[in-house]
Amino acid sequence: MKKILFLFLTAILLQSCNDGDIIVTTFNFDSADLKYCGELGNYVFYKVNPEALESLSLKLGVTDSLYKTEGVKTYPINGTSNFVNYRTYDGALGDNYFCSSIPPTSPRVTVDYLASSGTAEFTTIYGYDDNDGVPGEKEFNGDTDGDGLPDIYDVDDDGDNVPTALELDILNVDGDNDPLTNPLDTDNDGIPDYLDADDDGDEVLTRDEDKNMDLDPRNDVTDPNVGADYLNPAVADSYGVNQYREHKYKIIKSVNINLKNLVLINGEEEITQETLNMGTLDNIETIDKTTTPEF
Repeated sequence: MKKILFLFLTAILLQSCNDGDIIVTTFNFDSADLKYCGELGNYVFYKVNPEALESLSLKLGVTDSLYKTEGVKTYPINGTSNFVNYRTYDGALGDNYFCSSIPPTSPRVTVDYLASSGTAEFTTIYGYDDNDGVPGEKEFNGDTDGDGLPDIYDVDDDGDNVPTALELDILNVDGDNDPLTNPLDTDNDGIPDYLDADDDGDEVLTRDEDKNMDLDPRNDVTDPNVGADYLNPAVADSYGVNQYREHKYKIIKSVNINLKNLVLINGEEEITQETLNMGTLDNIETIDKTTTPEF
């Protein structure tokens, strides 16, 4: 059996022939986007190089969710339910070539290598969006209010039952449209309100200045000329609120796919590939989460 070794995805394929000639075939998917289609039991991931009329595809017949948990999951390439193909064609592929319910008859496959062994490695990475106006890279790397929700997906970072988004530079006085440039600091203590559990500095927690106990301190107003009690240091009545508001956020999942220790076979020819990075699919799945932190 002829053996061909791919050292890199962008490598040049050198194929030895019986008469000693060398046939050079390109194998380059660097500029190709990783795409996917299918569902449980029939996932397909693929890349197409339209200039060379070639494709690289991975089919997984697994019935568990590929992105359910964060981290690394591996699946064996067995050549039947889970397999990898490298193919060349006699024409350009249509947009739905890999995702059509009926296999296309055109273009014609001219070369077809099938992986008989190897591993598909999926690395799922979670991103979070709490839509609180603070970009994830600028969130505190921790849990300011100790409610069990890290600031990166806590819509109320200081746990005062006033959403973070309403304690930033909501008036945009400086005109730069950046809510973090000049966030509210009612008591001028150097701690912005969105990170300050006692916004007016009257030694009563903002959360506890909720007279009607509806988990919203904003609508409890003793002096309309000043505003809500939690922003009025002259009002320091405490009502002992021991609940947090409901929190809603999103988990945004991305996945990187690596193929390892592949053995691709076409008749008497064999291609081996130690590591082949198919690429990353960003935002492949978004989960809406609703939770109320325990007090």
